[in-house]
Amino acid sequence: MSNMPEISRQPACDWASRIQIHGTLFKKPFGHQSNKWSKRFFLVKDGFLMYYADNEKKEFTKRTYFNIHPKGIVPLGECEFKTVNDAVHPFCIQISSAEINGQLVLALESDYERSKWIELMEQSRRVTWKNHTLAEEMIRQLENQGLQMMREKQDYFDRLQSEVSALSEERERAEELERINQELEKERQKLEKFTQDIKEEYEKIRDELEETMDTMRMLDDDRQQLSETIETQQDQLQSLAMEKERVEREMKQKDLLASKEKNDLSQATSELSSKLKEIEVKTESLLKEKAEAECRLKENEDKTSQLEEEKQNFSEHAQELQSTIKDLVTQKEITEKELREEIKARLTAETKLQEAERSLKILEHAVAEKTNNIEEEVKEEMTFNVQKLRQFFEDLAAEAKLSADQPIIMKNAVCARKTMARRAKTMKFTNRKRSSTFLIVVKVSTRRKGIAH
Repeated sequence: MSNMPEISRQPACDWASRIQIHGTLFKKPFGHQSNKWSKRFFLVKDGFLMYYADNEKKEFTKRTYFNIHPKGIVPLGECEFKTVNDAVHPFCIQISSAEINGQLVLALESDYERSKWIELMEQSRRVTWKNHTLAEEMIRQLENQGLQMMREKQDYFDRLQSEVSALSEERERAEELERINQELEKERQKLEKFTQDIKEEYEKIRDELEETMDTMRMLDDDRQQLSETIETQQDQLQSLAMEKERVEREMKQKDLLASKEKNDLSQATSELSSKLKEIEVKTESLLKEKAEAECRLKENEDKTSQLEEEKQNFSEHAQELQSTIKDLVTQKEITEKELREEIKARLTAETKLQEAERSLKILEHAVAEKTNNIEEEVKEEMTFNVQKLRQFFEDLAAEAKLSADQPIIMKNAVCARKTMARRAKTMKFTNRKRSSTFLIVVKVSTRRKGIAH
């Protein structure tokens, strides 16, 4: 199309290559009302809209210099562009400005051309003395801001150095607290296990004490039975003594009648003698059983006193266990309180570390976003320092993770001595109780067999 606008594509040495857009357009006269359209050659160059006669287009590509005598020139710096429609030309641009008298209306062949001209004129209007001075002022402000940011960066870096040293000390304290926390956790587990063992042993001792009480009640029953047996044997001895006296009286009476009943006397004497021997054997047997019963009674009394002593020892042992459990509970409460305080201190240290990391991110963002006008070498140095700080904080966070496998042993000497003494007593009482119970069972069984016979 002959009236299409053209963006210059000449070699860089040609002056026409510095023109943003050119082409033949229709325009209405401005300054007075008229519906007449005139064809003009327009071009846009560096913030100005210039137009020539229509025949200027023929010489435009041939000329090696710029035509400084246009028919009109419009500065685009203060212009406003508006799309309008006309009955003859539907694709028009209305240009208005306080620097020109009236409104300039241009007609184009298509909406695409109109949009292209408006776009390039909008871009060209930025090239003005006002914008140039504003750009220089902005450059000076950015340079001043860059210098101010460098000073602030140095101050911030110094503060970060002091915070890093403080955080290093805080990290060391956090590591120490972590180690103490692990040690206290191990001690808490040991205390819980030790408390459970003591409770189980206390239950065992209580069961053994109840068993001892049952054994004492059984011995009391056996002693009662032995007392009854001894009384029965005493009654039998008395009856045998009375029988013996009666037999002796009968023998005396029979001696008096010996002369009369000599033949029968020998036979009766032999019967009475055998009966007397029998009575004496029974008497000796009863006396022997009586001695054995008295001996067993004495043994039962000794065992009763021994069981009473063991009962007293068990009671003392139980009281000692209760005291130990109470001490352990108190120690556990103190340990849990210390754990809470240490965890609170560690959380505070972690919060400070996170705040320092956030500050470092803000500094890194400021260095990346607000240092466009600083010299490249200074910017690289600032970026390198920020990366070093980031690496330092990452190493700091990595070193804060402590190994959970470090062997740390804390022992409670008092609890250890009490435990050793208590276990020694327990073993001693258990052995004595087993031997005593065995002897009691054997003797009771033997005695019951003798009574049965």
